[in-house]
Amino acid sequence: MDTILVPLSRPEQAAILSTFILPVARGEHARVILLHISLARYDQQGEALASDEDEDISWLQEAAGAFEKAGVAVQMARREAHSIAGGIRDAVREFKPDLLALSWRRPGPGEKDDDVTLHDLLMDVPCDLVVWRGTRAAPPPHRVLIPSAGGPNVELGFRFAEDFHRAYGSKLALLTVIPVNASDEDVIQARKMLEERARIALADLSIPWEAVELNVVRAASPAEGILRMATPLHADVVIIGASREGVMHRLRFGEIPEKVAAEAQSPVLVIKRPLPRRVTFYRRAWDLAMKITPDLTEAEKVDVYRESRRNARMSRDFFTMIALSTAIATLGLMLNAPAVIIGAMLIAPLMGAIIAMGLGVVQGDAKLLSLGAKTTLAGVGVTVLVSFFLELIIPFDALTPEMIARSAPNLLDLGVALAAGAAGAYALARKKVSSSLPGVAIAVALIPPLATTGMALALGAWRVALGAGLLFLTNLVGIVAMSSWVFLSMDFKPEATRRDRMRLFARGWQAILFMILLITIPLAVVTVRQISEQRVHGAIEQALAAEFRDMPGVRLQDWRYRAEDGVLNLELELEMERETTFSESAAIQNHLSERLGRPVALTLKIIPTIRLEPGRASRGLPAPTPVDQ
Repeated sequence: MDTILVPLSRPEQAAILSTFILPVARGEHARVILLHISLARYDQQGEALASDEDEDISWLQEAAGAFEKAGVAVQMARREAHSIAGGIRDAVREFKPDLLALSWRRPGPGEKDDDVTLHDLLMDVPCDLVVWRGTRAAPPPHRVLIPSAGGPNVELGFRFAEDFHRAYGSKLALLTVIPVNASDEDVIQARKMLEERARIALADLSIPWEAVELNVVRAASPAEGILRMATPLHADVVIIGASREGVMHRLRFGEIPEKVAAEAQSPVLVIKRPLPRRVTFYRRAWDLAMKITPDLTEAEKVDVYRESRRNARMSRDFFTMIALSTAIATLGLMLNAPAVIIGAMLIAPLMGAIIAMGLGVVQGDAKLLSLGAKTTLAGVGVTVLVSFFLELIIPFDALTPEMIARSAPNLLDLGVALAAGAAGAYALARKKVSSSLPGVAIAVALIPPLATTGMALALGAWRVALGAGLLFLTNLVGIVAMSSWVFLSMDFKPEATRRDRMRLFARGWQAILFMILLITIPLAVVTVRQISEQRVHGAIEQALAAEFRDMPGVRLQDWRYRAEDGVLNLELELEMERETTFSESAAIQNHLSERLGRPVALTLKIIPTIRLEPGRASRGLPAPTPVDQ
């Protein structure tokens, strides 16, 4: 063990950690890094305040002096972070320690823990991890209790016990818990097994067997048995390993260590070794999903949060750009000009406010979520009103193909919205690819559906207005959902000490999933209908091509269809160089009905056509009649 990293955020932590860090550092001949982490501060408007470089850290210097007097090499470092847990993770990546030593105090009744919760301290780090839960004035541990069940963390626990023995002459009390209804024979057998494990573990350590005490306790549960011995009468410190089975170990300690750390009367040292390479399929899948997005430093998270708040604000510039982009989009829709509509997408500022809603959900930040929602709602209102009144003012009363194209969204549009939300959040967090944001805005097209809604309302085209509104709602929900997932994968999360934030986080995700499900239903209906229409269209196209391919003097100019009550109403425009009879028209109807497999009501519009061969007029032939054979 070469390096021990000790993050500190308040003076009493230095006194608490030095109780066991000093003997461990001396016993392992390790260098100690004392890291002071200060949280980024914000004003009432959410703006980040400048860090206080003049903060009094004399207590940190005193702690460093104590280590130096004990003959331990020490280094001091200061970092600012968005959260304590995130700052610790950044420091582990920077300093690459062999041991990470943390302290956690249990808040009293009605007291709020301003640092991190016990759950936050269980983090996946590529080094040994110890978490000390004790009092402000913890005495040197002369009696060390280790509940031993042969777990993977026991070896590290014995090493700490050896360092305590060297420094304080500590005695080691080993404990195993058996069922409350165990027989005396079971007790004897459990003691033999405990002694066997202890002798193997102590074989290479300097703790004499005379300093070891074996304890077998009957209890209803392992936690109950450990807590019965975790009192000042039996132990000055309890060393217990953290559970790590399954994927959920990332979120919290196992039940036994968590309960012991929270309820024990004696100080508790929770230890955890790095995870092995062998993990379950689900863990591998989770790791792969998390690797899609890069880890952000705490400074980058602060920048992302600040940028999101700035994008979510209502301002004169916001309303000006929304109004101008709506005007451009409305005119582009009237002109049926895709290039003009794309220009409107590029300058619309609505995307930032919607992405801020996603970050607000992940952080459980009600203020950011509310700010993004209000700004989005204001932008929607301005867009619909501007397009509505422009449609009334300008004498244009036709639905263009560009408008109709936005009135029938399907599941593919939801896919576009989800992908665009992920891309937008990623581009916001990664400054190197922020130039991609305009492309994201073009892909998701927020303003044109809203402009179509306003124009359709002015024209009284309620079905088009409803479809365009559904398209915008699809884009909105898709962006919020996937931006939330991207931010979550980048390790944005609510403060676990804030129950209101955790509650908002859970309810926000529930609302997102519910909205996606709710939107999927009409989109699925439209998608099935569109697929059916495409199949009918393709079948009619093939049938008409086969029918008129070898028919001389006849050319299909245009066709339309409408299905009613199982009957296909087909209207054809034909250019013909000859007259056609009723029987020939009936034959066409019968052939089409057979090819399509359904009744066909046929309407033929005949366009008489004259075809002149080259040089015919020069030979002085008489002028052809309308039908020349």
